[in-house]
Amino acid sequence: MSPDAAKSAPQGPPTPTPSARLASAHRPFARAVGMGLALLAAIAIIGPLISYRSDVSASRVQMQARLARESALYADALSLHVSLLQAELERVAQQPEVNLRDDTAAPEELLLRIAHQGSSLFTGGVALLDLQGQVIRSEPHGLFAANTALQRSPWFQRVLATRGSTVDVFSAGEETLAVAVPVRNEGVLLGLVQASHRLVPQLHDEGESLAVLGPTGNVLFPSSAPAWVRQGGMLERVQALAAGGEGEQWELAGTPVFAAANAVRGTPLWLLMIADQHAAIAPLRGRMRLQLLFIAVLQVATLLLFALSLRRIYRGFLAFEARVTQSEKLAALGTASSLIAHEVKNSLNGLGAAVSMLELGGDAATSVKTLRGQTNRLGHLARSLLAFGKPPVVHRVPVQLERVAQEAVDGLAALPERSEVQVTVHSAGPLRVQADPLMLVTAIDNLVRNAIEAAVGAKDLGRVSAPWVRVSAERDGRWGQVRVEDNAGGPPPGFEERLFEPFVTSKPKGIGLGLSMAHQALVDMGGKLAFERTAAGSCFTVRLELEP
Repeated sequence: MSPDAAKSAPQGPPTPTPSARLASAHRPFARAVGMGLALLAAIAIIGPLISYRSDVSASRVQMQARLARESALYADALSLHVSLLQAELERVAQQPEVNLRDDTAAPEELLLRIAHQGSSLFTGGVALLDLQGQVIRSEPHGLFAANTALQRSPWFQRVLATRGSTVDVFSAGEETLAVAVPVRNEGVLLGLVQASHRLVPQLHDEGESLAVLGPTGNVLFPSSAPAWVRQGGMLERVQALAAGGEGEQWELAGTPVFAAANAVRGTPLWLLMIADQHAAIAPLRGRMRLQLLFIAVLQVATLLLFALSLRRIYRGFLAFEARVTQSEKLAALGTASSLIAHEVKNSLNGLGAAVSMLELGGDAATSVKTLRGQTNRLGHLARSLLAFGKPPVVHRVPVQLERVAQEAVDGLAALPERSEVQVTVHSAGPLRVQADPLMLVTAIDNLVRNAIEAAVGAKDLGRVSAPWVRVSAERDGRWGQVRVEDNAGGPPPGFEERLFEPFVTSKPKGIGLGLSMAHQALVDMGGKLAFERTAAGSCFTVRLELEP
């Protein structure tokens, strides 16, 4: 295909610029830094969260233990208070003035008045009952309705049966506590206490509540108890909780709570304490929020400082990279200038020698051949420098790889060294690939030219007597390839690492752009250029993917 046809072919993907390649190289570094910062932030946040969960778990255990201790303490205090009530009534009952067989009631009324009004113990009142449960006297007057009989009350029956003091709920469903003691086998002295009045202490901790239940599950305290205290089965739950001895975690009305219960010794009463878990953990939650806020502020400040520091370091790195790049450019420019000057000098020497031969009347054919060879050499040098300074745009079109290889070899027929080297071309059949024809033929041209020049140089040095170059186009799986082999002995050992760098050459002539440009051209076309050292010399392989 002609160059004009190649120029009119559709344009392939643009070749990345050096700045784009530099940005692409910096992008993984930026991702790594971002991932590192994100990992640090995650660790900084996860640590307080784990600590918070541990604190909450420990706080639940501590709160449960504290509630169990407080419940036992309140139950013991209530038991002592009830014992005090019993002792006070027993003291009154043992007074000699209490005599139900005499005809006067004045002494009993005075004692009852003192027990009720002169003491803060029996706030509900006191009464003197006979053995049939009839109210003889009461303080205040009218405490019971006329002809009230209490002989069926459980506490009255228990006093008569045991002839000892007892404590019980006055009647089922009421919030009044009855304290009863016997009076010399003549009757019963009854003291009434309102459960909501000085019987149970008021709790001031937010989220905590206390309830006292009677033997039937009725609530003695508080008078305005929440609905969940009065629900069915609560007494059984409280009794089971008290039997366990340790507190538990309940859910009441959809709210998680700590619960502890104890039996009030000497009474049929049960004491239940409840603490709202949310209220108990609220201080921890507030402290956790402050910690997270502090960590967030600290992280933001750290990120800002790190970003500023990283920006400064990155700018320094870019400046250093620019200086290194500039130094490399200057070094490369110096090397290139030296190589170009050497190549031009050699060509000028050849031109001068040919002109001198013509002036002296020498062999005109030899002089013309020398002039043509040196001008071709200078033309190739100029084209190489122009192509290296401004890489062409890739135009990929379907081409026959074996034809392009043959075209490249035919184009070197006028090379001065061509006649000294046996060049053979072998094709294994049609190989259709997608490539830029002009770039591909130039790349193969450079490989074959280098092989011919290396073979002639090996002959001049006496290493080979019959130099040859073999060009073969063949199929290798889904790849089409062109192999360029020679018997020039190959480059010096260790030279392979810099083989495709620009302005690097092991030949006595040339500027070292051929292999570099061929390698870049193959990469731009989506192919490969590989080198291997053979027993006789070198082998370069051009590989392009075959069309399906």
